[in-house]
Amino acid sequence: MRKTLTTAVAALAVGSLALTGCGQKNQSGGDQNKGDKATSASAPLAALNIKSRDQIKDGGTLRLAIGTLPTGWNPSQVDNNTVDLSSTIWQFIGVNNFDMAEDATPKPNPNYIESTNVETKDGKQVVTLHLNPKAKWNSGRTIDYTDYQATWKASSGENDKFLPATTDGFNQIASVEKGDKDTDVVITYKSTYPDWTATWSYVLPKEGISDPETFNSGWKTPNPDWFTGPFVPTKVDQASKTLTVKRNDKWWGDKAKLDTVTFKEMEDAAKTKAFANKEIDVADTIITKDGYETAKKRDDADMRAAGSLQWRHFTFNAKSANLSDKNVRQAIVKGINRQAIAKSDLAGLPVQADSVMLGNHFFMPGQPGYKDNSEDYKYDTAAAEKQLDEAGWKKQGDFRVKDGKTLTINYAQLTGVPTSENEGALFKQDMAKIGVKVNLVNTPSNDMQKVLTNHSFDVISFTWQGTAYPMANVRQIYGAAAEGSKQPSQSNFAQIIDPEIEKLIPQIDTEMDVNKRREQTNEADKHIWDNVMVLPLYRRIMFTGTPKNLANYGSATFQSTRAEDIGYVK
Repeated sequence: MRKTLTTAVAALAVGSLALTGCGQKNQSGGDQNKGDKATSASAPLAALNIKSRDQIKDGGTLRLAIGTLPTGWNPSQVDNNTVDLSSTIWQFIGVNNFDMAEDATPKPNPNYIESTNVETKDGKQVVTLHLNPKAKWNSGRTIDYTDYQATWKASSGENDKFLPATTDGFNQIASVEKGDKDTDVVITYKSTYPDWTATWSYVLPKEGISDPETFNSGWKTPNPDWFTGPFVPTKVDQASKTLTVKRNDKWWGDKAKLDTVTFKEMEDAAKTKAFANKEIDVADTIITKDGYETAKKRDDADMRAAGSLQWRHFTFNAKSANLSDKNVRQAIVKGINRQAIAKSDLAGLPVQADSVMLGNHFFMPGQPGYKDNSEDYKYDTAAAEKQLDEAGWKKQGDFRVKDGKTLTINYAQLTGVPTSENEGALFKQDMAKIGVKVNLVNTPSNDMQKVLTNHSFDVISFTWQGTAYPMANVRQIYGAAAEGSKQPSQSNFAQIIDPEIEKLIPQIDTEMDVNKRREQTNEADKHIWDNVMVLPLYRRIMFTGTPKNLANYGSATFQSTRAEDIGYVK
């Protein structure tokens, strides 16, 4: 399971952390705002209004808002690795191999996998998936081992013409072969791989990923034959920026309760207003006071709050001229008042800002393995100025100069994304205090992926969407494209390859002792802090506005619900 990114959510589906056992309340309810501010420890794990299928009406439409309508529909490809596609839309139209419990325990979804078998032979882990023989792509072809084989080859890193969001997990596989029948998939790892279920959270059809050109560029429009599930994509309206999916008559599982679902591109402020006016049915990832207060005005609103796997951060492009010196990056971090940014971003929301600060790139506060490794990079303007002086950047007037050049940083400010705009303004203020000039470069939010993959930024802030596997995606954001490669991973937007991290990644990938594995991951985390690749700010509490009668949908840290079970209570 990859980490993903968003804008307002600026979250990428790829590089995130998990919250297993992070001390949150285990409950599924409605409005969690009872006057007390949520903290990382007090936020419930899920608020989904869980109901059995016999309590839900047949029929109806669910109108959802997304940040950006996808321009490509392959969620494994780096440019399409967004939460909107990989999490929100995919739940309805793609393979979802595992159901995730409230405590992050994965269980095979019998619609796709009837059973699994895991054993070790000669030091190699062998996983056998017994697929449901009724499971078919919308083309009518049975999902079989050849799809798993093609998915592995496209994302393994062996052929650098494929551009996957991550090679993590796939690069640990030695072979994918047919078992006793075509629907038995035998996956042999090079060694051991504890997070194998993360790798196989979904699979793609071989027709869409058999060669680099098709994998990278062949998904410009959603080809219904390349999807499967309780719903099928029927229309993409570019004028209204809306995707419509309808109940799939080829679906072999429980009949979907809803008739249709729409996904409409909306900016954050427009989303909460549309929800209040009953123009859409759900406003998720509410991130501002105004948005929260607006959504609450709806007469049947249920504000569902739970912990989430999303976290805000700054990414630094180490290949930028003025950020190529690690000492400069470290000084800049020491000059950033992260606590003030979190307090400002979260102002007016029922969240205790100081409780959601992050000092780790993998584990969440309260989660087993969490250590605050940010101690050397606390807010300290004196230390920041001293380090810049030592790096040769001397104050001349308001700003620092070296070899006749002013120390200038271009911050890619995502327009229409309140958090990005706010963080940019505060970043500029903080940097002015230590003599660093910041240019706020207005960047359309739907250009974020292009800006990231083209590395046309110095500093940018967005949201990483984590997974239930905090140790499974080290290489995706912080490593080389493959073991021994001189190229950074497609999602390593900092473009730093650290030899020490590269030594740790194979150990973390294969270590079966969970305590030792956590120690290794924290070692990698310390190197990431020292390199200043990504600066964590804070972890989000997820606020979702829904109608009170919407069942099996809302906010959750880990827990998944099946799209066919979502609907309105009778």
